[in-house]
Amino acid sequence: MLVVKEWLRKWYFVPLLVFISALAYLPNIRDFGYFRDDWYLMYSANALGVKTFQGIFAIDRPVRAILMTGLYSLFGMNPLYYNLAAYVFRVMGALSFLWTLRLLWPRQRTATMVAAILFLIYPGFLSTPNAIDYQEKFVGLFLGHLSVALSIKSILSTKRLHKVLLWLPVVLTAGIYPSLVEYYFGLEVFRLLAIGLLAMRSSGGKIAQWVKSTFFEWIPFMVGPLGFVIWRFFIFESARKATDLGSQFGLFFGSPLEVGLGWVITLLRDSVEGLVFAWVIPIVNLWDISLRLREIFFAGVLAVAAVLVMALFLKPRSEDVTQGSSDSNWRAEAFWIGFICLVTGFIPVILSNREADLNNYSRYMLPSSSGVAIILMAYLDQFSSRSVRNVTIYLLVVSSIMMHYLNGVQWAHSSEAMQDFWWQVSWRIPQLEPGTTLVANYSHTAIEEDYFIWGPANLLFRPQSMDPVTIRPAIWGMVLSQGSVSSILTHAEPEFVERRTIQTSVDYGNILVLTQPTPSSCVQVLDGRSPAISEFEQYDIQSIARESDQSHILLSEQAPPPSTGVFGPEPERGWCYYYEKASLAYQRGEWSTVLELGKEAEAKGFSAGDSVEWMPFLQAAIYLYDRDTAIALAPKIKNNPFLAVQACETLTNLPELSTESKYFAEDIFCAL
Repeated sequence: MLVVKEWLRKWYFVPLLVFISALAYLPNIRDFGYFRDDWYLMYSANALGVKTFQGIFAIDRPVRAILMTGLYSLFGMNPLYYNLAAYVFRVMGALSFLWTLRLLWPRQRTATMVAAILFLIYPGFLSTPNAIDYQEKFVGLFLGHLSVALSIKSILSTKRLHKVLLWLPVVLTAGIYPSLVEYYFGLEVFRLLAIGLLAMRSSGGKIAQWVKSTFFEWIPFMVGPLGFVIWRFFIFESARKATDLGSQFGLFFGSPLEVGLGWVITLLRDSVEGLVFAWVIPIVNLWDISLRLREIFFAGVLAVAAVLVMALFLKPRSEDVTQGSSDSNWRAEAFWIGFICLVTGFIPVILSNREADLNNYSRYMLPSSSGVAIILMAYLDQFSSRSVRNVTIYLLVVSSIMMHYLNGVQWAHSSEAMQDFWWQVSWRIPQLEPGTTLVANYSHTAIEEDYFIWGPANLLFRPQSMDPVTIRPAIWGMVLSQGSVSSILTHAEPEFVERRTIQTSVDYGNILVLTQPTPSSCVQVLDGRSPAISEFEQYDIQSIARESDQSHILLSEQAPPPSTGVFGPEPERGWCYYYEKASLAYQRGEWSTVLELGKEAEAKGFSAGDSVEWMPFLQAAIYLYDRDTAIALAPKIKNNPFLAVQACETLTNLPELSTESKYFAEDIFCAL
């Protein structure tokens, strides 16, 4: 027991950081699936193995291929393991950051601990659940701060052997971390400032001696960063404009005044957002989302638990008393180091003509998060009232914990919605014909890239590449825009697309539309011959509805069941299950099966969340001349003016409809 108490007294910061960060990041971790770029990464590795990463990342960050090869070899397709790894690297990065602060200000144990906590749960970065694609950001942040800590430890070491032994890992980590994420290079300013601070303390106030000491202490640690710069700018040729500073600087030289002024304005805006608004705006945005009271309450419980544990661990300690000349001006030192790190963390981002954003581009906040934490550390410690200081710290922690939890809820809901979408597709579609171009409409998220569609579609139906050497998905996707809609309607020539060595096509004349107009709607596979369109459908889907060709659905083949590791467990077989199976039976011409499924769903108390979903049952009743069922279903359609207009045309023009059934449909739906 005494051993445990002694360990906690000395190393209390480890369980404290783990506990608080666990409250922020782990509650929803099992519910995170694939997001955004994860789809094409996981499809490619599953299709042709880890060798595909070399081609995918060769155009901008080839070192990332090594990282992803190792991680995929360990974790495979399971997103949970990547999220756990991301969490571990986040904690290790915070421990490395804390190590640096403790080396610089060894007597400020409580203040540096607070800084490490704020850095670890910094709310400006809300993309932690995107763990597969963003793995290099967590690893890069850890290696960058570890490199800085090791360099300071080397300088402070009194033994030459220790200095030499520490030099090699410093050089390695300093060369690797910007190779993973080039805009982390601002961390080199943090290293230089830390070295300069140590040199200033030993220079006796002599500026020349300070500059000289800083330079000579700094030079040995520049081998790694200098090697990266030489490789990046003089050897490696980036094929991606966003990561090629040469291309980005071309914009500056083309219009230096306009671009330069824009950079300054962006830098000021990003700095204010990163330091101040990051603690407020995200939670306000999250509050606008439909959250249940239970989720908000649980977020509050987690935040209170974090505060109670912090209050227990961060009680005033004897070692927190400021003593000695090395800590005499520590607040001023910390403030200026933090301020410069805040600003310089954004500079590589801005020079590439990007800007940080608390919504879609929160990843650009990460490099400056250490500067934010150091500024807050210095600012909060200057409060004369310990109670005011502690309450302020606790409010920041409460805000951040609640923010991360509610953000996790949002990402989990998005993941569940995506998985549910493709499970419904699997119920509806036995197999898809190779070469099909899918147009999709997700109710839960925008479709920004075509692989948001073809990634899950291929993992579901055609997981193997059509080429044994090159990544060639069998099913393609299309992002709807004004141009693509026009190309569909005019049956434009197919287009070949190659991106990151992945070869796909867009066949405007062979599309199949999958749409979920609202979260309460089921996935609807449109039939261009007689499309039944929801009143909630977006206009561009309506405009191309008649181009959707269900013949791409192979009724005589059956794909394997969806992988639960990718698509999660099968959802409850509620109304949408019966609707999808009824739609499939309708396409097969099995009218009696359609009505049987409808009766079974009704017996279990299920009902449509979108009135258009009654159409296959009504159509089957018309085909079978089942007057009672048709009359019972008619009000569900006729009471909706948008659907009533469609029903007259659709139901009276069904293929191979008997004359008797046609007149019956006209009497019900076309009579004035």
